[in-house]
Amino acid sequence: MDVTLLKKLQAFILIVLMIPLCASAGLFTKDIHVHMTNNLGVGTILYLHCLRNSKEMGHQQRMEFSTLVCEANLKGAKQLKFVAYNKSEDLCRDSCGWKFTQHGAFQFENGEWIFRYTWRH
Repeated sequence: MDVTLLKKLQAFILIVLMIPLCASAGLFTKDIHVHMTNNLGVGTILYLHCLRNSKEMGHQQRMEFSTLVCEANLKGAKQLKFVAYNKSEDLCRDSCGWKFTQHGAFQFENGEWIFRYTWRH
């Protein structure tokens, strides 16, 4: 076998073997930032509890997940449950923006706030 061909074959095999390693290290994935804003008014406390992939998140600033489901609660028993991020839908691109008002939850999409969920009593 030609030495040049053998070197090319070795380089190709090395690249093929490196792809799964790079993928597992997160080099082919992008970071998605999920932002939630309380627009309920001064002094109104918004309680949020989120699960990543149906598991508790703990107290972390950065984490990996494919689905983020949250429950929002207000004093007075108003609540709503919503999907804040779902990788398979990928509506967020780089950032998922959510804001909460007295009417419910709005998601920022294509440059505008879209009403998504209403409060339940």
